[in-house]
Amino acid sequence: MKIIALSCSPSRGRNSDQMLDHFLMGVKEVSGVSTEKIYLSDIRIDYYSHENSLGPTVDEPRFAELAKKIQNSEGLVIATPTYNFSVPAHLKNFIDRIRFIALDLHHKNSFGQPTGKLGNLRTYFLVSGGTPVWAEKLLFFTFPPFWLRGVFLYFGAKVMGAIYTGNVRSFEDAALHEKCRKAGKKYAQKVLAGDTHGFLENIFWRPPQVK
Repeated sequence: MKIIALSCSPSRGRNSDQMLDHFLMGVKEVSGVSTEKIYLSDIRIDYYSHENSLGPTVDEPRFAELAKKIQNSEGLVIATPTYNFSVPAHLKNFIDRIRFIALDLHHKNSFGQPTGKLGNLRTYFLVSGGTPVWAEKLLFFTFPPFWLRGVFLYFGAKVMGAIYTGNVRSFEDAALHEKCRKAGKKYAQKVLAGDTHGFLENIFWRPPQVK
């Protein structure tokens, strides 16, 4: 089984990137799972427009390649910093642009929205920020882990969980790194087992999908 790991921070080797590296250490402890780490900043993805709404242009070959890899993988892990209560622009643009693989525009759910097409994916999110964890838990709906969960549930993917840290020097946080490693191993085991959503995703409302 294949897991794609997207590092979405412009700062390599720092907080969310280190979280991802240790998460992947845990994934690699599980036999039968392969991983590929990709830096999103290495890939040209033009801003979303009507002209490119149906897929990559001829000037975006690496974006087209990434989209195919996601379609043919069982797992997707996204690691990102928090910028002003949201994600970096490149990640937001990536999510806007993948609608051509993520949504079936010809079939609507009961809310009249397109149905998700990423049912092959089991996702996990690693997020660093500058807000203390207790405040993030209190205002969870204003932070990327909540938004990312909602987006990929809308895309039809399974959401297996997320880790948030408010430590601005989390690249030095050995306890956090060990937590990420253990979470990566558990995630890989769940991907192999074909598990569905995490505990919270089974409780909270998500957009209904046509089966």
